[in-house]
Amino acid sequence: MKYLTLILISLSLLLTGCASTEESQAKAAQYVFPDLEEVNAIDNFRMDGWSNVDNRSVIVDSRPRESYLLILDGPNNQLKFAQALLVTSTMGKVEAGFDSVSTAAEPKLKYRIKQIYRLKDKAQKEEIKDRISNFKH
Repeated sequence: MKYLTLILISLSLLLTGCASTEESQAKAAQYVFPDLEEVNAIDNFRMDGWSNVDNRSVIVDSRPRESYLLILDGPNNQLKFAQALLVTSTMGKVEAGFDSVSTAAEPKLKYRIKQIYRLKDKAQKEEIKDRISNFKH
């Protein structure tokens, strides 16, 4: 009887693990953009503006007509309500996997930048916002 109970518990844990893996894979697919140019860093970064996309992504404007989509490594629930955005950089360079994003309200809660995509124009910015917002698992 103990053996059967152990098998049932193991099976339920295995199924739970598979379900959470599928969910995390679907969530990760929401932030994959093979049609965009992925860059490792933004050189000479000077933020002129920003817009929230969702709790894991933000678009920053660096100089006129130069925008980037930043994908964060975790959900930042403060982005939607943020008055100001803080982006770390070293010598004016923002690097994926190294630098982070936080809000002025919670500057100690930093979220590492996982990926950076260069956006061509305003139309592409709007398209990406729509794709992320309307993503279906």
